[in-house]
Amino acid sequence: MRVIHILDHLDTPEPDTLRGHLADRGLSVDARRMDRGDAAPTLSPDSAGLILTGGAQMVTDRDKLPFMDAEMALAAQARDMGVPVLGICLGAQMLAHMLGGAVGPHPDGQVALGFYDTAPTPAGADLFPEGLMTLAGNEQGFALPPGAELLASGPLFPNQAFRAGERTLALQFHPEVTRLILDDWQEVLRPNEGKPGTQSEAEQNAGFVAHDPALKAWMRAMLDRHFALV
Repeated sequence: MRVIHILDHLDTPEPDTLRGHLADRGLSVDARRMDRGDAAPTLSPDSAGLILTGGAQMVTDRDKLPFMDAEMALAAQARDMGVPVLGICLGAQMLAHMLGGAVGPHPDGQVALGFYDTAPTPAGADLFPEGLMTLAGNEQGFALPPGAELLASGPLFPNQAFRAGERTLALQFHPEVTRLILDDWQEVLRPNEGKPGTQSEAEQNAGFVAHDPALKAWMRAMLDRHFALV
């Protein structure tokens, strides 16, 4: 059976919809917490892909978080082997850093928390539809790494998605979050509410109702395409 390797960085009250879709496609899901001492997965010809998920850790604190170097080395190995790599939020920032892009807070102190328009660039028009609203929860963003293609932009953190080569994809936003996970976020991230750029809890709730079905449909199609599942 083909294996999808997931490097998690966050406790969630239930599995996200990303891994459920991958399991439904017949993949074995190998999820690990290298930030808590799990060994790195072994990449092989049976590896369908590698995913670096989001988390509360900051790439700017990487000197105190040695797991980040180990995960970035694994992502570089996967890239060199031709294994598809996907980074989400923190994972995207780690990929950006790995590829030479700067990572850090918004220069004007903006913080993303809620649903925001994610507009395709010409390079991303085949992947991102016009009007896609995506869920974000981040205090830092990334500069576009040298040689990477910007695929989508947003109103707070301009760089929302990039592709490096054929098989490395980075997303600053979260398409995988369930309603229960968002409930948990709203508790944990309540101190961020009211900061410049954030949406109120009521706006987040309305956004989930209005935009999550389209976001989940986009996510499933993106996963199928990126990991060649259909």
